[in-house]
Amino acid sequence: MAITRIIYWLGNTFIIFAALLGFTSFLILFLQDYKSSVIFFILSIVVLTIGSILKLLTHNTSNRDGNSEALLFLLLFWIFVPILGSLPYIALGASNSFISAYFESVSAFTTTGASSLIADELSQVIILWRSILQWFGGVCAATFAIVILAALNLFGTGIHKSKLFTLEKGKLFLKILTIGRIVAFIYFLITLFSVLFIVFSGSNFFDSLCLSLSGISSGGLMPKSGPMDIYMNQVGVSILSVTCLIGAMNIAVLHDFFRLKNTKAFFSLLKNVEHKALIAFVLILFFIGVIYSSFGSVFVILIESIFFISTTGFNYAIDGLENIPVAILISLSLIGGSALSTAGGLKIIRILLLFRHLGTDMNRLSHPSRILPVLFRGQHIPDRSFLSIWMYFFGYTIFFGISICLLGASGLKFDSAVMLGAASISNFGPLMQYISTESGFSMNDLTEQQKVISSFFMISGRVEVLAVLILFTPSFWRH
Repeated sequence: MAITRIIYWLGNTFIIFAALLGFTSFLILFLQDYKSSVIFFILSIVVLTIGSILKLLTHNTSNRDGNSEALLFLLLFWIFVPILGSLPYIALGASNSFISAYFESVSAFTTTGASSLIADELSQVIILWRSILQWFGGVCAATFAIVILAALNLFGTGIHKSKLFTLEKGKLFLKILTIGRIVAFIYFLITLFSVLFIVFSGSNFFDSLCLSLSGISSGGLMPKSGPMDIYMNQVGVSILSVTCLIGAMNIAVLHDFFRLKNTKAFFSLLKNVEHKALIAFVLILFFIGVIYSSFGSVFVILIESIFFISTTGFNYAIDGLENIPVAILISLSLIGGSALSTAGGLKIIRILLLFRHLGTDMNRLSHPSRILPVLFRGQHIPDRSFLSIWMYFFGYTIFFGISICLLGASGLKFDSAVMLGAASISNFGPLMQYISTESGFSMNDLTEQQKVISSFFMISGRVEVLAVLILFTPSFWRH
């Protein structure tokens, strides 16, 4: 394994993150907080220096980019970037310890959206920073899903096919930069239109910017405490819900839509099997919400259903999905959004494929002498193609169970441990708001030990748990 090559990639990562800190320093000038702007600028110089040193020390390294190097870099990337992201929390005094700052940074960067901080007590600088961190994390999640996870077939069969899914030896980081620019540009355009439309609907620019950055990344962190209906009207929240829904869609399909720019591409976007399932889950949750709530809250339930299924989880109003049994909400949260999107969870395409495989096996039991192939989207899929999907489902279940055990052992009650475990591994932090009203649990009550556990499973969920499990196989380190 070429460790020096991995260090070289990390050096490039530090340099890119330094640019993000520098850009944020520039934006803070518009908030007229010059002291914070200087702090961000100094942090960017420090991170840039470290990154440059790492590159200089390893610039003569081999160009060999194997699968092992790619996966190890993937994990180190999601571990080290939140460390860098925690620096502003510490420098500005938003967190009282490194563990708390790292937890906040991991939550934002993995687009989980769980926070022990109270938004109304934070400065606009920290609110803006964690919104930018969510957006950057969403771009990284989609980029790595394309460049590494899909290229190495860790998503399994059935995802939207694209010429982007290639991993050329010696060109991994170049591919990350190329695809990253494409993904960032697409999400930038969507964010820009979202901000403009929400501002035109009557909301102030700062709230519109932070919510749009959080919405497209399925992050869920809000610029203010309390329900959103206090400071945003129905037109603005409708625009934001569309932004969240787009964030949960397959970026490869969105790329084809932006590239072709015609009616056929638009209908392909709507007819995509994952996107149709995404809308179907929204409607299912909506009807369940109507059953458990009053018909006078139909608009609120529809908006919150979109927020929930996209794994953004914004709290729009008090009378929303709170009356739905928690078990139903946990089940839907674990499903998540589309593959190759900013959303968390198991991913819809895997659920669809597993149910199709299960249905075929049931038919085989009733007709043992017949040869019944698995058909999906008009294609015959061999049984061996489902191995990685079943492995992922098994690994995901194990990790979910371990998270419950560890959180329970750390002192949380069983129901709180289940909810926090589900919220962490599915990267759906706002899920916690649906239990806090009943049990009195608050994210502010988390101990540092529980924050470390939660952070580990946030990262595990974001990198797809199979990538973590592979680290424990002897063959990974042997090569």
